[in-house]
Amino acid sequence: MEPLVKRSFRIFWLLGALPAVALAGDFIDTRVTFAVANSNVFVKPGETTPSEPGTGFGASRQNTQFYDNFNTRFTGFETLSNISLYKKSPSFFNGFDAEAAFNIVVIANPSGAIQLFDNASFVKINYKPAGWGEREEISLTGFPVSADRFRLGFAWKLSWGGDSAFTYNQGPGLSSTGRPAAVPGAKLQITRDRWYAFVGAKTGLLLNNLSNVQERQYGLLAGGGVDLVPGRVRWEVNGGYFSRGIVPSLAQSGVRAPVNAMGASTQFSVFSDVIQPSLDLRLYKNDPDIMQRFFRPERYPGGFSYQLSVEGSVLAQTLVDPDKFASTRNQAAGAVALQARFKLDYWRFYAIGLFRTLSFIQFDVPGLPPYVDFASGATVRPEIWAAVGGDKHWPEAHLTLGLIFGVQNPASVSAPRFDFGGANPLPGLSGPRTVVVRDVNLFAILPADEQVFPIYSVKGTFRFDLSEYFAILGEVFYNRDNNRVTFRDSTESIAQPVFEQPNQLGFNAVVQARF
Repeated sequence: MEPLVKRSFRIFWLLGALPAVALAGDFIDTRVTFAVANSNVFVKPGETTPSEPGTGFGASRQNTQFYDNFNTRFTGFETLSNISLYKKSPSFFNGFDAEAAFNIVVIANPSGAIQLFDNASFVKINYKPAGWGEREEISLTGFPVSADRFRLGFAWKLSWGGDSAFTYNQGPGLSSTGRPAAVPGAKLQITRDRWYAFVGAKTGLLLNNLSNVQERQYGLLAGGGVDLVPGRVRWEVNGGYFSRGIVPSLAQSGVRAPVNAMGASTQFSVFSDVIQPSLDLRLYKNDPDIMQRFFRPERYPGGFSYQLSVEGSVLAQTLVDPDKFASTRNQAAGAVALQARFKLDYWRFYAIGLFRTLSFIQFDVPGLPPYVDFASGATVRPEIWAAVGGDKHWPEAHLTLGLIFGVQNPASVSAPRFDFGGANPLPGLSGPRTVVVRDVNLFAILPADEQVFPIYSVKGTFRFDLSEYFAILGEVFYNRDNNRVTFRDSTESIAQPVFEQPNQLGFNAVVQARF
């Protein structure tokens, strides 16, 4: 019996759902990953938070570093497939054509469960005025399920305005998979040879804690870009405004306090070859993009090429004022990223620098604690990190070796009053504390009177390509992190924060097929 997926695609072909020249494989991009990993060989199960169970099959986000996955939401260890059923056809009316795609991501979880979610399926109407070029058009795109890939910002790590803008306080809107409920949207765009501009909107559902019913919330997005020097220099700007419901804690006191978020992002790029957005942000816009495989190995055309970019975002949102009863105030947030990538024959070099305020990291929560601004007297420190690396490819041996160095000052907040222990905090969670925030809602509560230390990281990488779509990958990494904390019972049987082993030595051995 032939595989179900291939049989399904043949059925679609017979029904005319796919172009006659397309093959089933052209619409499936799959990564099958088998990993053997250990995030820290220096510790035993239960000695860290989260616990490292020991060497075994499978890898998770624990096995990634702060500089990894800058342009994607995925860890790289997933077994997943990007599937698209796509159709483009001319219209009955001169100058118009239409296209549509049913895009889904299929992820096989370590538990054996299969997770599916929409990946910006769309319907799109295109109009090309007389005399416009092949790639120029006016288009209207509708995202009937999820417009998550229609985002603001540019690098994935700094992008905002996706489904997560309507994540918290959804009530029954939270999907059964634990992911935020999908948010549909629409986008109107003009694309010319040297510039583009767009406007768009999204609608999400959030719980109104006063009436205990869901209410429709809105997001407005707009932006554009221009090639200042065609094929060499580009400047892009976008921004948006989002209504995000009301503050739940104030609603319990009968106070209706709307949460509104807004901001703008810009990027300036200098490059010698085409800049492709990440897998997460790229949309299936036309036939050539459909046929491109996201997981294809790196190409080495020879010669020298480069990509340089600087990106910045300034955001703000309404949160509870902790210093004034039943009132709100605006909390500012910001981020800056610099990227430099160079390729010289079979050498690649890159450098990435990132600055994010703690309010930017927690922007989609929103706030820390949720819906609350930082109290007066709190010392809030941003996340700052930089990483440099390079690798060399040997084409005859199909081998690539690389090395990466990074240093990070993680975001943190120190406050005279600690609000993370609840109304009746344990003795170990009371008094002045410093909280290290590694990523969204990923905290480490330091013992009293302790400072935040820089994190140092080095990673060696190995890649051996057995064929165009089959590779063996290896990583060995070492981190020095004096901010790792776990909780252990004191002699009085009270849980107290204590420092973990600061040295981390881990590895990932991966066999990966891409097709």
